[in-house]
Amino acid sequence: MKIVVIGAAGGSGTQVVEHALAAGHEVIAGVRRPDAYTGKGRAVKADVLDAASLAAAIAGADAVISTYGPADLKHPGTIMSEGVANIVRACEHTGVKRFVFESGLMTSDGTGQSLGGRIGLAIVRRIYKHAMRDKRLAEAAITASRLDYVIVRPVVLVDGPAKGTYVHGIDRRVNPMKKLAHADVAAFLVRCAEDASLWRTVQTIGEA
Repeated sequence: MKIVVIGAAGGSGTQVVEHALAAGHEVIAGVRRPDAYTGKGRAVKADVLDAASLAAAIAGADAVISTYGPADLKHPGTIMSEGVANIVRACEHTGVKRFVFESGLMTSDGTGQSLGGRIGLAIVRRIYKHAMRDKRLAEAAITASRLDYVIVRPVVLVDGPAKGTYVHGIDRRVNPMKKLAHADVAAFLVRCAEDASLWRTVQTIGEA
C-alpha cells in the first residue's frame, strides 16, 4: 500500500513513517520543506495551506495519514480547520479514499469517560479552547466527507518506546493522566489505514 504521511517530520509522523515502512508499505513523507527533511521515506512538499502541493503529494496514494498540528496550542490559528479541509478536498480531487487523522482527546465531549476523566477534559478544553474548536472544525470537515476516514483521539503523547498496552474504541474509557508514546499511536494510525472495520469511526486511544 502507498501511504502519504502529512506531518512526517513531527513526533507521531516520524514514527508513522518508520512503522509503515517496517510493515512493507511504500511511504511518502509529506513535509513543508523536503530539503530539510532528515527522516526515512521519500520526501515531497506537502503544505497543508497550499492545496496544489497537497494534491500533487497524494496523487496515486492508497491512504493519507495526517499527524501535523499547531506549533502553539494556545494560539493555534486556523491551521487545523483550513489544512484538513484542504486535505479532504485533495483526497476527493485525486481519488484517494482512505484518510486517517490524528486529532486529540480534547475534542471529545467526555462520553464514555469516568467522572474524573470528564472533569480533566473540561479543564483541558478550557485551557486550550481555541485549539479544541479548530480541531473540532477539522473533524467536522472529515465526517461530512465521503472518505473512508478514521479520526483518532489520543491522550497526551510523549516520546519513548512503544508499550503495546493501549486500548482503543468508540468512546473507549481511557486514563487521560497516563501519557501514550508516539510510537504506540503511530502503530494504531497505520492499522487504521489497513483495517476496513475501523473506517468511518472516531477512535479514542490511550491506557486504561
